[in-house]
Amino acid sequence: MIQLIVRELTENGVTEPSRLFESPFTNVSATGPMAVFPAATVQRIIAVLGDIKQKAAG
Repeated sequence: MIQLIVRELTENGVTEPSRLFESPFTNVSATGPMAVFPAATVQRIIAVLGDIKQKAAG
């Protein structure tokens, strides 16, 4: 799952957190990251994606 996130960031520069609940992430698990990571880790990933987006826009 982390490799998919890195690939998404590499290809697009930013990733909307909602993307984590779409293909190809849901190909790993139907619920995306929620079945792969603890809730606190998913929240942290989403926060990091938000930070990246903010810095890219900044």
